[in-house]
Amino acid sequence: METDDEDICGLCSEPGADKMALWTGGGVYWPGERRSETDVVHASCEQEETARAHSELTETQIRACIDAAWRS
Repeated sequence: METDDEDICGLCSEPGADKMALWTGGGVYWPGERRSETDVVHASCEQEETARAHSELTETQIRACIDAAWRS
């Protein structure tokens, strides 16, 4: 990453993003999970957001999401 503007985390808007966001590789998201507004994120921000969205789902919703991901 060449300039400070290029390493802004798309989830927290702070500098120092250290990885490409999952969506750039066609990642799968939990319902309600926020996606990065940029190509890069802090790994910890992405992990926290994934955990937050997952924790808000019921077991039935989790199973439905996993089933849908396997079918696509």
